Amino acid sequence: MTVTTDNIRDLLNRPQGLNEATITEYISMRTEQVNKSARNNAFLAEDSTNVVTTAQKEAAIKALACADCLQVMIDTIPSYVNEDERKQQDIRLTAQMRGFIKRGEEMLALISEVGGTAVKFSQTKTRL
Repeated sequence: MTVTTDNIRDLLNRPQGLNEATITEYISMRTEQVNKSARNNAFLAEDSTNVVTTAQKEAAIKALACADCLQVMIDTIPSYVNEDERKQQDIRLTAQMRGFIKRGEEMLALISEVGGTAVKFSQTKTRL
């Protein structure tokens, strides 16, 4: 499964005023970030609990892309919401954005390689 624009729209409750191309760009940007941040599985056994799964990566991408899209919606609210409803919508979207930012950072922390991993290869004098 890959992250799609429909996933983001569903998470945001199908908002109006959010372009398909905007969502696609944020998904591609966040995919690169998450893939670069994910820890390397080269030295882990496949059945290890520390292996980063595709589902974990996708969850982080979704949360981070949703936060980005909410920021765009807040910035463009004046173009599609009546003036008397703007403040209410702005408060609601800001609260949602804070939640998605928090979730995204937590999910990214679960898969990222904070501080790096030390691996040492050595040989003995007999090269055994």
